[in-house]
Order: sequence, then structure tokens, then C-alpha cells
Amino acid sequence: MPRLASQSLALVLCLFSACDVAAQAIEPGKEGELASFVSPQAGARACFRRVYDQAHLKGHPKQAVTEMQFRIAYYIHDPDEFAPKGQRNYYFQLLAKLRDTKQAKPLSAMGECSPTADGKAIFCGVDCDGGGVKVKRNDAGKILVDLEAIGRLRMTADCGEDEDNAFELTSGTDDKRFLLSQVPDSECPAYDDW
Repeated sequence: MPRLASQSLALVLCLFSACDVAAQAIEPGKEGELASFVSPQAGARACFRRVYDQAHLKGHPKQAVTEMQFRIAYYIHDPDEFAPKGQRNYYFQLLAKLRDTKQAKPLSAMGECSPTADGKAIFCGVDCDGGGVKVKRNDAGKILVDLEAIGRLRMTADCGEDEDNAFELTSGTDDKRFLLSQVPDSECPAYDDW
């Protein structure tokens, strides 16, 4: 099956079955797997990163990503008539630097996260059909960012940048899953500073 067709099929299947977890407000007590990433407390956050060394990139010549960061934060909005105690959301930012580009700073994708239907991972998606990633946490303080599960992630050079200049990071031969390590809190900016 051609790559584009298989990615489109994967996205359609994800949207209507395995990933039936549209990002939305998270009710207290229903955080599921999200709580293993970040506790449901105002301002809580966690950051993960990996910079791929030359040896790794030489062994994976088709890998476009040379560096990846994943940030997740718990945020409580101000109370309103619909959420008297404040709507609660888990937000994410994924940053990536790519091989053979002259980008001054990493590409960025932002959106919301929800627990997956099976409860074993989280889905983090970009609004307006911008794709997303499935993320699993392991016991060693690392996470596995799975781009292949969804197939693509729309990224821009800066938050709020015109979508016409967006870049589609797609799951390729060597760009399927990324194992990232947690960084110290001192290297993890608060959500408002993303």
C-alpha cells in the first residue's frame, strides 16, 4: 500500500477506533495514565529530551529527527459558568530539530493530551487535524513517543505561525518511535513560558 494511503488509513482508524480520545477537559479523578506523567496539581509539569549522537544517526541514515523534546503540563483554567472549579487540561509541546536543515530553533507542535481508551498510554494531538503522537511511560523514567501510531504531526517554526508554512513530520523508516529521558525540573519550563 502506498505510504500516503497507509498513513491516511491509520489516521482514519485512529480517529474512529483505537484513539477515540479527543483531547478535552479532564475531570478530577479521571486522569488515568496522564497522572503517571504529571500529577493533577496546578503548575505540575515534566519534560523529556534526547539529542541523537552522530553514531546513532550514522546507523539510522533515514532518520530526519536529530533532537526531540516533549513537554507536558497540567493546567487549571479560571472558574467560569461551565467549570465552576476551573476546567482542567493536560497540554503538551513537542519540539524537534531535523537533519539537513538550517533552522535556527526547533519546530514546534502544541495541543492537548488525553488517556488512550486502553489506559496504557496517552494521546497528544494538535487541533484542527494536525495529527498527534501516542506516548507511553516506562519504568526507567523514560517515555516512548510513537509517531507511527498516528502517522504525522503538524509542526511550525513558532507558536501562532501561519499554517501555510507548517511542516508535516511523518513516520518514516527511521522516524517511528523516539525514546526520551526525563530532564531535571530546572530544565523544564513552566507551561506559561513555552
